[in-house]
Amino acid sequence: MSRFRQFRLRYSTYISLWGFIFALPAVIYLLLFNVYPMFNAFYLSFTRYDLIHPPEWYGLENFRQIFTSPQFRSSLQITFIYVFGTVIPVWFLSFALALLLNRCRIFAGGWRTLLFIPTILPLLTVTLVWKLMFNLRGPINAFLAPLGVDPIPWLTDARYANWAMIITSWWHATSYYMILFLAGLQAVPVVYQEAAALDGANAWQRLRLVVLPLMRPTIVLVIVLSIINGFRTFALQYVMTGGGPGTATEIVPLLIYKTAFAFLNMGGASAMSLLYFFIILIFSLIQLRVLQGESHD
Repeated sequence: MSRFRQFRLRYSTYISLWGFIFALPAVIYLLLFNVYPMFNAFYLSFTRYDLIHPPEWYGLENFRQIFTSPQFRSSLQITFIYVFGTVIPVWFLSFALALLLNRCRIFAGGWRTLLFIPTILPLLTVTLVWKLMFNLRGPINAFLAPLGVDPIPWLTDARYANWAMIITSWWHATSYYMILFLAGLQAVPVVYQEAAALDGANAWQRLRLVVLPLMRPTIVLVIVLSIINGFRTFALQYVMTGGGPGTATEIVPLLIYKTAFAFLNMGGASAMSLLYFFIILIFSLIQLRVLQGESHD
């Protein structure tokens, strides 16, 4: 072996070693704070553990209690209502804003920045502000008063509490998915739309027959991401209502938190987390299968 090849081999080994050393802190972090908690939660889901005494093997009893629990079923129903009440309007709102921004030629960068601000604001800050806005004497009821609408107890009445959560999510989430849609729109070659226009297609036909099919990967990404993020919501309900009034806004992540830290039932909370994870996983796989199947058609 020539000296040059020996030097090259040693140099590549040296570079690989330093690459491993620099990546090691991130790997350790992932193992400690992502991988280990997942396996530990899987183990605890088969135990009875109250954070005080050592875990005791409990078998499948935690899962049996969950499947027979009206509280979990009610919480799961509230979660689905919140998720789909949020994401479906957000898809249309964010896409409409992306279309407007894509056609905007005056102060376009400024409008994008202004509309993206809700996403970069801390969720806790957004939640506290909207909690004040939904107050019985807050700005929303003050705006509705001239229209002859009596003050609405948004956060203290089970009929309106979920609507308050959903409206807040619309405002916070729309700007994020708007940027994704805008990136997808700008990736569509203009020549295709120009060719369709020359063939006599109007704006709606160009959007339906040219733009939307070419944006299918972006649309799939937005649908999957928005639904997963909706299922992961916690801070909004925790800060604004604490799951109330009663259990009207007690989504599954909040129920898991209360089970673990209010009732000191870590085994039951871990079993709920595991079951909830599989529900989201199966739901996401079904979405991908259906949407990708449509794209192949």
